[in-house]
Amino acid sequence: MIQELTEQQALELASQSGEAAAIYIYTPLCGTCRMGRRMLETSLPLLPDHMTYALNINFAPRFVQAYEITSVPCLIVFEAWRVKSPRMLYRMESVQRILEHIRSVIV
Repeated sequence: MIQELTEQQALELASQSGEAAAIYIYTPLCGTCRMGRRMLETSLPLLPDHMTYALNINFAPRFVQAYEITSVPCLIVFEAWRVKSPRMLYRMESVQRILEHIRSVIV
C-alpha cells in the first residue's frame, strides 16, 4: 500500500538515514498521475521489502523546490534517504519501467 505523506513528513524522511524508499509525486486532477499510480501499485508485490510513499505536489512547495521537481507524475527513489542516479522518473511508461527504475537505485 502506498502511504500518503505530508510535506513535513517527506522533508523529514529525505533528511534522515533510513531504508530505501520511493516517493511518488502527483496531483489528484492529473489523469497521467492516476495511471502512473496504478502501475506503481501493481509493482508493489514485486518489491516487498521497500516502502512506497505518495506526496500531493499541491501541498508540498518546499519539497518540490528542494528536489527540483519539474512535472508530475514523478517517482523519486531514495537509497538510505539519499537521492541516487537516476534521480527521478517522469515517464511512467509501464510497470516494467517503474520496476527497472526502482531496482536500478536500490538493488
